Amino acid sequence: MGYEIAFLGLGNLGRAIVKRMKEVLPNINFYLWTQDVSRAELFSSEIKAVRIIKPEKIQKDIRYIFLCLFDSSAVQNILEKIPKDGKVIVDLTTNHPKKVLEFREIVEKNKGEYIESPVLGSVIPASQGKLTLLVCGKEKIFNEVKPFLEAISSKIFYFGENFSQASYLKLINNLVLAEFMMALSEAVAVGEILGFSPETVLEVLSYGAGKSAILESKKEKLIKKDFSPHFSVSLIRKDLMYLKEVVKEKLGRNNGLELEEDLPFINNLKNYDQAFKSGLAQLDFSSIYEIIKNKVLNSKSQKLQK
Repeated sequence: MGYEIAFLGLGNLGRAIVKRMKEVLPNINFYLWTQDVSRAELFSSEIKAVRIIKPEKIQKDIRYIFLCLFDSSAVQNILEKIPKDGKVIVDLTTNHPKKVLEFREIVEKNKGEYIESPVLGSVIPASQGKLTLLVCGKEKIFNEVKPFLEAISSKIFYFGENFSQASYLKLINNLVLAEFMMALSEAVAVGEILGFSPETVLEVLSYGAGKSAILESKKEKLIKKDFSPHFSVSLIRKDLMYLKEVVKEKLGRNNGLELEEDLPFINNLKNYDQAFKSGLAQLDFSSIYEIIKNKVLNSKSQKLQK
């Protein structure tokens, strides 16, 4: 039995997911769209898929529509255009949790079904089928799309119809990702000042406190200073901004909490803002090393001048 799937969003992660699904489930017929027409044409030709000219032109007999877009604004824009009656919308985008509730309502009001499914992991785990998926949706619909999700993942957390929980947890995960990447960057920068090579620092950390999936996945980038994007500065900055918004809404300044001072990630978001404004926006978020290293070197320089 063949499946007809429209997949909208062919960034680095989207392309890796489509390739993996096609490898595991070769009976899928893909219909692809992204804003970059040349990219859509090239990738459609590469995997023998059909290019969608406009999202609103998705064929009536295509039941499954996957979204892997930059942010919630992009998702909303697409949901306003695509047909929803009888469709199952599987949203892999990392969304603002409040917007997820709106998206579900939009889809279900138009006689469709909505699955919230942000992913943990980027290009390499996606290509290996080792993503972790956080899923909310009706159980019947979840089971219907489960074979597709299992093709790209090694672990699925299902939260029933508790929409937004998946998005909250994705943002929490990316908080750790962002903070740990800064810690690794600082360790390498400090190590270099003390005369150690990045290779030595990272090798020692891999057997000590730094042992982790993020160290393994970003080790070569820090050693070679190759920041070609797997997960961009723009994306992680967007996720941290979403998290800042929802935390401020939940807590505000209750009990004397001063968010800028008492929640380090909000203050550290400034580093990713700086990276974004310094021309690193489309590079891998491991390029935060450049920002951290400059701060470490400037601090050293200022102390030497005193």
